[in-house]
Amino acid sequence: MTAMQGPAWTLKPDTPEDTGRQPLAVETVIGTHAAGLIPGVITTTPHARYLALHARLAIEAQRRGWTNKADLGQFRALVRRAEVVLGAVSVTHGESGDDHHLRAGSFGSHGVNTIRPELDRQRAVEVGRVADAYSRVPGGYLQTYAGIETVLGLTDGGRIPLPGPAADADQLAALDEVLSVSEREKPLSVADLGALRHLCVCAIGDAPDGTCVRNAYFVDRGHLDYARTHRRSAALLVGALTGEQVEVESIDMSMDRWCCFRPGLLELVGEDLHPHALVWRGALLRNWSVWAWRLIWARLVSPLSSTGTLEQAIAEFVRALPDATVREALIDGLPPVIDHAGTPLPVEHDLYEEALDADDWTVLGMLRLLAVGARRLDHLDPVTRDAFVGTFSDDLGPGYVVAWLDRDAERPLADAVSDLAAALFHRAESVSRQKMQWTRYGLRLPTRLRRVGDRWRLEGREGRGAVSLRLPTFTNVMQQLGVVAHDGGTWRPGRHATEVKS
Repeated sequence: MTAMQGPAWTLKPDTPEDTGRQPLAVETVIGTHAAGLIPGVITTTPHARYLALHARLAIEAQRRGWTNKADLGQFRALVRRAEVVLGAVSVTHGESGDDHHLRAGSFGSHGVNTIRPELDRQRAVEVGRVADAYSRVPGGYLQTYAGIETVLGLTDGGRIPLPGPAADADQLAALDEVLSVSEREKPLSVADLGALRHLCVCAIGDAPDGTCVRNAYFVDRGHLDYARTHRRSAALLVGALTGEQVEVESIDMSMDRWCCFRPGLLELVGEDLHPHALVWRGALLRNWSVWAWRLIWARLVSPLSSTGTLEQAIAEFVRALPDATVREALIDGLPPVIDHAGTPLPVEHDLYEEALDADDWTVLGMLRLLAVGARRLDHLDPVTRDAFVGTFSDDLGPGYVVAWLDRDAERPLADAVSDLAAALFHRAESVSRQKMQWTRYGLRLPTRLRRVGDRWRLEGREGRGAVSLRLPTFTNVMQQLGVVAHDGGTWRPGRHATEVKS
C-alpha cells in the first residue's frame, strides 16, 4: 500500500500552489507503527548498497579530516560523484539481462532519469557533469538515507557524518573502488561500467559490505533493540512471502493474510515471534480503516474539481446510498469478523475484491470498511487491540466510528452520512488551520481546496492509496541482502534468511 496526499483549506487563493497533506489527520497511527515495526527503512530508501556507500563515505571523510563547514562542499561533491558511479553501474547492469532484477528488486536506482538518457546519448557517463544534475539536493541521497543510517548505527547522521558503530571499515572497503572511480576525469564508457558490475546495487548480497549492512540490521548493539525488531519483522516477512506469486499479490496483502487471517498463527511463528506478529496484525487491520477515511475524503471532494458548494459535494456523495437505516446497512448487515476459533476473517479483503470487481469502491463499500474496523474492537486479543486502537485520541479511530454508529443507528443512512461528511469538512479546515504559517506571499494553509467567491474548487486530484507501512521498501532491501528471494515467479527464503531468526 502506498502513501497518498490529502487536502486541507485556504482563505487566500493567491498563495503558492500547495497540495496539502493529511487533511483528516488519521494517518499518524500508521506512521508510528511503521517506524516502530521497521525503523531501518523509510519509503524512499530502497537500496541497501547506498547505506553501505554512505558509511564508506563517512569513513573517507574522517580519513581526510573533513570536519567543518569549509569541508562540506568537498564532501558533498564526493558523495554526488560516488552516487553517480553506483547508479550508472546499476543502470548498465540492469540492462544486461544478467538476472539483475531477481536480486535488485523493483525499485530503480537513484538518479536513473538523468543517468539513463546520458548513457543512451553518449554511451558513456561523464561523472562530474551528471553529478551536478542528477539531484537537486546538495548532499544527493545522503540526506534521504541519513536518518535510518543513524538508526542502523552506520553513521551519526551529521552533515559530514562520522562512521557509526556498525560501520566496519574492513567490510566497507569493498566499495573503495566506487570512490576511486568517482574521482576519474575520463568519462566512464558502457564497457567500463560493465566491468564494474560487482559494484551494482544487486551485488551487495554476498559482498563484504552486504555483511556489514546485514549486521547493522540484525546484530544487537548494546541497549538498542532495533536489531531484534528488524529480525522479527524480517522473519514474518519471509514467512508471509514464501510460496506467494511475485506478480499476483502485493507485499502488503501477503503480510496481511499471514499476520491477520492465517489460522494457528502461534504455531506458525512460535512463542517468541507471536507477540510481534500480533502488533503487526493490529497495525495492518487499522490501516484498512485509515484507508477507508482516505477513500471517503477523496470521493467526497471529487465533485469540487469543477467549482461547487460543499452542500452539492455532500449531496453527490450520498446520492447512491441505499434506502436503509445505519443499523440495517452498517451494523446488522455486516458479515462475521471472526471464525469459531476467534481468528479474524478477511472481511476487508472481501470488500476489496468487490471493489476490484466493480472497478471502484462504492460509497457504501467505504462505509462498510469503516464499520468492519469498528466491529473488530470487541473481537481482538489485548496485544492486537492496543496496536489497532493506537495512542492517539482524536484520529477518527475505531472508537469514533463505534460512537457514530451507536448514536445514529436508527437514522436514515443518507442523513447520517451527510452529517458525517459535513463534520469531515469542518475537521479538515481545523486540521489545516493548525498548520497555517506566514510566508512572503501571505497566509499559507496547506490545501487542495480553494475558495472561489462563495464556492470551492479542488486543485488537482486527491490520492486514494493507503498509508505505507514501508513493507515494499523493506522487502526490496531484504531482497538485495539475500534475506528473501524469488525466481521471477515465486518468493522463497533467501540464502541469508537464517540470519533473521530471533
